[in-house]
Amino acid sequence: MSGELLGVIWDERFNKISFSHPMIRDISLQRIKKFKEMLDNVPRIIIIKPEEANEDDILEVHTVSYLEKLKEVSNEEFIGFLDGGDTVHYPGMFSDILLVLGSTFTGIKYLKFLEKVYIPLGGFHHSLPDRAMGFCPINDVALGVKTLLKEGKRVAIIDVDAHHGNGLQEILYRDPVLKVNIFGYDGKFFPGTGRLEERGEGKGRCLNFNVGLPLDSGDDSFEYALRMLDLVYEYSPEYLVVIAGVDGHRNDNLKSLNLTTNSYLNLGIRVERLRKRLNAKVLSYGGGGYGPYSSLCMISFLYGLQGVNKRDEKPTQSKNEDIKKTKDVVKTLFFEGFTHCL
Repeated sequence: MSGELLGVIWDERFNKISFSHPMIRDISLQRIKKFKEMLDNVPRIIIIKPEEANEDDILEVHTVSYLEKLKEVSNEEFIGFLDGGDTVHYPGMFSDILLVLGSTFTGIKYLKFLEKVYIPLGGFHHSLPDRAMGFCPINDVALGVKTLLKEGKRVAIIDVDAHHGNGLQEILYRDPVLKVNIFGYDGKFFPGTGRLEERGEGKGRCLNFNVGLPLDSGDDSFEYALRMLDLVYEYSPEYLVVIAGVDGHRNDNLKSLNLTTNSYLNLGIRVERLRKRLNAKVLSYGGGGYGPYSSLCMISFLYGLQGVNKRDEKPTQSKNEDIKKTKDVVKTLFFEGFTHCL
C-alpha cells in the first residue's frame, strides 16, 4: 500500500452543484453523493475544505466579456443554457463556479504539504476562453496549470476521458506543458477534436499527444494506451495534473468506450508509480461520469493511487482491429516523441 496521505477536496455544496444538461443532472448529483459515501473505503484520506476563488482569477484564461456573461446569467431567475444546449446556467451559479475554481487553487496550496490531491467535482476541460461547452462553464484545469507555470513549475497533464479535452488543448496548445490525452475518437464523436496530427505550436510544439481510442475499445486498449506514461516520465515533470474522467465505463449513459473499473484502478496504479519515480506532486480530478458505475470508477482510481488492488469487474477486450489501431497510434507518437513532430 502507498503510505502517503491523499487530500480530497470536499464541500457539502458539491452535493448540489451540476452544470450538466437537465436530463442527466440527477445522475451527476448522485455520482458525487455516492462517491462521498464510498470514500471511507479508501485508506489514508484527509478532507480539505476549499476556499472560493476571486472572480478576477477567471481572467487568466477567460475573456472579460465571458466573465460578465457568467455573472449576468447567475442573476437571472430562470434556468437556461450557456451554450448550444449542454451547459446550464441557474440562479446563483456564479458562486458555485468560484467554489469549483477555488478547489483547484486550494489543491495547489495544499500540495506544498501533501504529495497528492483529488478534486471529485472538477476537470472541466471543454470550456473555451469565451464560452462554455460540454457541461463546462469554466476551464478549472487550464487555470490551475497556468498558475503552476507562473510559479515556474514543470507540468505534465494526463487527460483521460471518454471525450477529448478540446478546451484544455486549445488554451495550452502553445504553452510549455506536456499534454497526453486518452479518449474515444472516430472524428465525429463529441467534440470532434483530437487528431493525431495536433502536436502543439510555439513553446508547446511536440508536447501535445492525442491517443484517440476507437469507439467501444475495451480495457486492453486502454492499458496499452497507458504506455504513453513512459513519455511523461521522460519529460520529468514536477507536477502531474490528472483528469481521471470516468465516462468511458461501459455502462455510462454517454457511452463511447467499453471500459470497466479495472481501467481506472490501473490508471491510479500507473500514476502513483510514476509519481514515486519522479518524486512529483499529483493534482487529480474526477472529470466526467454519467452512469451507475461512475462513483465506483472514481473510488477505483483512488484505490490505485493508495495502493489498494481491488477489482470489481471482469476486464473487457477490444476487437482485434481496434487494439491494432491503438498500438499503431502509440507507436507513432513514441517514434515522433518530443522532437520529430511535423
